Amino acid sequence: GPEGEEMCILLNDAWELLSDPEKRKDYDAQIELAKPSALMKVAPEVSTDLSPTWKGNRKTLKHHSDYTGIPLSRSKWHQVPPEDRGEKHAQEKMVFVDEWACICCRNCCDVAPQTFCIQNDNGRANVYTQWGNSEEYLDYAVASCPVDCIYWVSREELQVLEYVTAEKMVEDKGQLPCPLSFMQGMVNEPPNDPFAEANRFKAKREEDERRKQLASKDDATAKMEVWFQRILKVFENLSEKLRRSVMPYIQK
Repeated sequence: GPEGEEMCILLNDAWELLSDPEKRKDYDAQIELAKPSALMKVAPEVSTDLSPTWKGNRKTLKHHSDYTGIPLSRSKWHQVPPEDRGEKHAQEKMVFVDEWACICCRNCCDVAPQTFCIQNDNGRANVYTQWGNSEEYLDYAVASCPVDCIYWVSREELQVLEYVTAEKMVEDKGQLPCPLSFMQGMVNEPPNDPFAEANRFKAKREEDERRKQLASKDDATAKMEVWFQRILKVFENLSEKLRRSVMPYIQK
C-alpha cells in the first residue's frame, strides 16, 4: 500500500546515501554538527600568522595537543645581526631536523649550539631556537650533516612538521628505532617520514575544513530535521503492531 511505498522510498534514499563513502562522510559530519554538544564545542584557534618570528619560548609536547599553527621552537630571526644574514634569512627560511633519520652524531650541536640541541627523551637532535646562530653556521650544519637529516623549510612547513613530529613522539613515547638499522638493511620497514606525515595532516585539515563549510551547523540541523520528519511520517503510517515492535529500538 501507500505506507509500504513511502517506506521503500525512504529506505532507498537512505541506502543511496549511506552506501556512497563520500556522501556517508558528509552525512556523518552533518550529524556531528547537529548534535547539541557540537553547538557548545569551541574549536581551538589556529593562527594564520606566517611571519618569521612568533611569541613564546620553545615548547615540548608531553601529551596529545591541538594544532595551533604556531611552531614549537622559538625564533630569533629578527635578532640576527645584518652581517650574519644571507639569502635564507631574506627568504624567511627555518631549519628542521628529521629525528627519525638523525644518528645522534652531535655535529649540528657543535657547529650551531645556540640553534640545535640533543633531546633528553629520545637522544636525537632538535632545533630549539630558530636563527640562534648566523646563516653561515646554519648552512654549514645543514651541509655537513652526515645523513642529510637537516632541512631548510618555510615557516608554513615548519609549524606542521614540528607538530606532527611532536605528536608522533608522544604516541610512540619517544621510542625511536635506530636509523642505521634500516640503512644497513637490518630492518625492512623504513623509519617514519615527517614530510609525508605533514602532507597527510595538511590534506586532512583541508578536507575537514571543506566538509565544515559544506555543512554549516544551521544547514546540518535543517537537513537532519527533514530526515526526521520523513521517518516520523512513515512511522505514523505503520500498523500498531509494527510501531510497538520498533519502539524499544527507538528508545535506546
